[in-house]
Amino acid sequence: MLKKVIATGAIAGVMMGSPLVGEAAFGDHTLKNGSSDQDVKELQNKLKEKGFFHYTRTTNYFGDITESAVKDFQKKNHLNVDGIAGKDTMKALKKSHSASLGSHLLKVGSKGYAVSTLQKELKEKGYYHYHVDGIYGPITERAVRALQRDAGIGVDGITGTNTINALYNGHHQAVQQPKHTQQKHVVKHKVAPKQVHHAKKARNVSSESNNTPKPATKNESPSGKTMTVEATAYSANCSGCSGVTADGTNLRSGNPKVIAVDPRVIPMGTKVYVEGYGYARAADTGGAIKGNRIDVFIPSEQQASDWGRKNVKITILD
Repeated sequence: MLKKVIATGAIAGVMMGSPLVGEAAFGDHTLKNGSSDQDVKELQNKLKEKGFFHYTRTTNYFGDITESAVKDFQKKNHLNVDGIAGKDTMKALKKSHSASLGSHLLKVGSKGYAVSTLQKELKEKGYYHYHVDGIYGPITERAVRALQRDAGIGVDGITGTNTINALYNGHHQAVQQPKHTQQKHVVKHKVAPKQVHHAKKARNVSSESNNTPKPATKNESPSGKTMTVEATAYSANCSGCSGVTADGTNLRSGNPKVIAVDPRVIPMGTKVYVEGYGYARAADTGGAIKGNRIDVFIPSEQQASDWGRKNVKITILD
């Protein structure tokens, strides 16, 4: 319940002024371009939490990316925009939420902490299937529209009061596909003996001519350590998406089979077999991918959306 109150406040723009507990050491000295210590990493984490730092990982070095994130935060919070994390900037960062958004609606083009919070909530409810990046683009808009349709409210892709209420009070979950459509491959049809070979050949051609990941079959039984994870899917075809993974893989070239992981659970570069997806490599990370969660890459935005949220078995191959 506390989580819902905090998150609702973040999206609606309720400003909370109390500092976080245990942060006395943070902010004792000024950080700027060229600084290098543990406080820089904490600064980046705070900026990332509020939707301003969008690099794939945090480090101990204050470079151009961190400076740009600080400037964006300062501008949003009406501070002196100099890219230096001084006393006033640190004080603002210690607040539990970023500056008030007032009565503004969230819509395509909106950016920041409130959008990140919205994306996290939509992702948890099975509507949003991409990385939490704090950018309200077409994918976020489509997720909001899906929520609005399920909630029976006006469908406009804009997050206002009714949508926020539906998100937190309606207990909606993304509509799952009926079981009979998910299990069509097990329905048996009587086929004349001479037609069997041609039917199999046709199915093989079909699977090779599209980019849909091949599901697991009875003949595929890779050996290795297995675990059950929660899996969502993402694509690279969205406004503002770089199309490049954390390890530098170009997602728009050759349709690579990769997944986003929490490196503390599955190390980057690990080869895996994902139930219902196939063989893949751990090549990406994501802000919402923590613990036993993965994000599988699917080139088609629609197919990524259709994947939804599901529990699957993953096998670590190396």
